[in-house]
Amino acid sequence: MDRRTLHLDFADFWPNFDKTDNWLWHVLSQRFDVVIDNDAQLLVYSCYGDQHLAHRGVRLFVSHENKGWGFSRCDWAITSDYVRSPRHLRVPLWATMVPSDGWRGGPVDPRAAHRGFAATVVSSGSARTREHIHDILNLYRTVASGGRHRNNVGGPAADKLEFISGYKFTLAFENSTYPGYTTEKLLHALQANTVPIYWGDPHVGRDFNTKRFVNYHDFADEAALLQRIIELDEDDDQYLAMLAEPWFNGRVLPECTDPERILDFFERAANDTKTPVAQRRWRPDTLLHSARDRWTTRQRFVHKVY
Repeated sequence: MDRRTLHLDFADFWPNFDKTDNWLWHVLSQRFDVVIDNDAQLLVYSCYGDQHLAHRGVRLFVSHENKGWGFSRCDWAITSDYVRSPRHLRVPLWATMVPSDGWRGGPVDPRAAHRGFAATVVSSGSARTREHIHDILNLYRTVASGGRHRNNVGGPAADKLEFISGYKFTLAFENSTYPGYTTEKLLHALQANTVPIYWGDPHVGRDFNTKRFVNYHDFADEAALLQRIIELDEDDDQYLAMLAEPWFNGRVLPECTDPERILDFFERAANDTKTPVAQRRWRPDTLLHSARDRWTTRQRFVHKVY
């Protein structure tokens, strides 16, 4: 396939965002000669500002945050959500950082069962569910906290993965729960060859093999969750068997990790000939989009339990 030039610009990303050194730019460069152009028809924007509102061309929204969005403000979107639309692509954050090996599972070193109990690395105590489970686990055995919050190891860990790799379990809790919303937390715990104790996406089993971690959402109550963790902690054979499981169902990478899907998606967005949402007058379908966006934002608030 001949390479083509793709003119675009980025806006409303996090502070110090590098327009030519980010995961999306590197993916797009596999097929396109990407040119950053302030006057480009295609604007790729995120959720950290409102500069995109001044753009009159095609808007493509990209965000891995658990925040409201909708087609009343964008023409195309890449998010973690499960949305059935040809103008939406599901790419959760973890899918942008899967290592090339290790995820298929296999034999493990028996010494892994003789590491410390559990670890966590967090910077704040704003997630109530995570704090509650942390407290419950501490009643059984001390959880090593290597972050700024609740630190009990003499200061913040210099390297998160190296720190948690010294423990059998890792608290891998999202800041909130919503279908499809899975960040790097679960992936980091797997990369460190620990057994994650996960809470967050209630449908995490669509992406990940739940035999490889302890999934909060699989248990009727916290007593059953704690009992399973104790069982694994006291039974080396069960623990090592869980470590040997592949990260993903069927030892196959989920579809959302395929860069070709992103490239094809941008092909369609770059060739979009419809009137951009920024140039549309208010009409019934625009009102419908706006009403639907307000409804989905309310639904997100209902699901977003901390």
